[in-house]
Amino acid sequence: MAKQIKAQGLFLGTLLLLISNIIVKGLGFFYRVALVRLLGAEGIGLVEMVSPLFSFLIVLAGCGVQPALSQLIAGRGEAERQLYFRAAFFILLLGGSLVTLAALAFSPLLLRHFISDSRAALCFHTILPAIPIISIASAWRGCFQGMRRVSALGVSQNAEQAVRVAVGLWLTARLLAAGLETAVAAASVATVCGELAGLLCLVWQMRHSGIRPLATSHTAGELLPAARRLLAYGLPMTAGRLIASAILMLQAFLIPYCLSRAGWDTRAVTEIYGRFSGVALSLLHLPGVFTAALTVSVLPAVAESMQDISSGRMLLQKRIHDSLQAAMVFTLPGMLLLWLYSDPLCTVLFDNAPAAIILRWLAPGGIFFYLQVTLASVLQGLGAVRTLLLNSILSGIILLFGIFWLTSQPTLGILGTALALDISWLTGFLLHLNACRRLTQIRLNWRDIAGKPLLATGVSLFIYHLAQPLLVQSILSPAAARLALCCLICGTYLLTLLISGGLHRLHR
Repeated sequence: MAKQIKAQGLFLGTLLLLISNIIVKGLGFFYRVALVRLLGAEGIGLVEMVSPLFSFLIVLAGCGVQPALSQLIAGRGEAERQLYFRAAFFILLLGGSLVTLAALAFSPLLLRHFISDSRAALCFHTILPAIPIISIASAWRGCFQGMRRVSALGVSQNAEQAVRVAVGLWLTARLLAAGLETAVAAASVATVCGELAGLLCLVWQMRHSGIRPLATSHTAGELLPAARRLLAYGLPMTAGRLIASAILMLQAFLIPYCLSRAGWDTRAVTEIYGRFSGVALSLLHLPGVFTAALTVSVLPAVAESMQDISSGRMLLQKRIHDSLQAAMVFTLPGMLLLWLYSDPLCTVLFDNAPAAIILRWLAPGGIFFYLQVTLASVLQGLGAVRTLLLNSILSGIILLFGIFWLTSQPTLGILGTALALDISWLTGFLLHLNACRRLTQIRLNWRDIAGKPLLATGVSLFIYHLAQPLLVQSILSPAAARLALCCLICGTYLLTLLISGGLHRLHR
């Protein structure tokens, strides 16, 4: 690869990708709000029923090559990077094409067994062309990630999201008169267009940097060992991701089934599922812009630290500690605001007040969800893909059992699903944390990681309860009072962290 490409540091790369993720999440959130208002909870429920099956096919086509490529080229020379990239490209091209053709051929079987509403068939068929596009783009993403040039990933994500939002809103509005099924399919077409734009952006950035990863030819004798090594790392990870995707597929089927057992009819079930997945989970994932940026930087950073024998252990401990602390610092205030303002968020943004109680039940467990995601990237960087697989199986079994048992209770319904997710996220976090301790034998300073952020959260909540009656009874409008309270919470949280020293390591 070109020598002018320089690796970006862990938190510099995180900061650059964070800026991009804020834009991407903002556009995506605006798009989701607009879709819910255009299609209603029932329409977004159809979209969400297709998403788990589509995600499963994406994982199957990718063969775990993107993280494998990122891990294998981290810190390596130009010749090795070119070799691994070329091998990854051919694996992904073949995998994406075969999975797409198989999904098209067996679509009646897949729709009958994994999607509970037949109206989602058109949506599923129109999204299939995105599979080979995403697979091929994974080669470029893995290459940029391995070189720790995460800013390039951010640019491509912005292009992808901008095209998806523009095409999706325009096409959905035009096709709405043709019926709900056709309008829902517009979201799939928008996804295909967006993924194509992201791929073209990645290719352009690679060429603009003077890099020609496919220009150098390699013999089959060179490519096959590289492909075997990529698959040796990627396939166990794919197994873990396939299990996670299969769990999402079963979840998408099991939740409507259990709600039906609890007494709701088909239309009500689709609407409730859309409320849960399209509204509550969308809001829960909104504060994840930093964690998403962090996990992309953590994997190659951890993998690179493992190659340095002299200082690798100390560097590894610092990167794991700082990653967990950063995830905690940025997650806690987001979950607190979602818990406090679930009603106005669901009502004002989505015009769906019943989703507020679901969000309120999910918010406490969201803390463990984001910590679990961060630790998963650490384990990937350590090469512990089999451990990730086992942890995914255990937490997934708990999730599915919890959904089946709790969601079927008429007194709980969809709230039982939220509770099952909270328990599963907590279990996954504890399993990943135990694995990290066992594999690295390092000790973490939990006073910095969790103690100081929790102290800042407690102080912010105390100030909120003191200030709320004063601001509500003042001349401020309800919206202005909420905004002032949000600013007060964030300001108090940040000030408490600064005073307690909770941010002193993160700026390094």
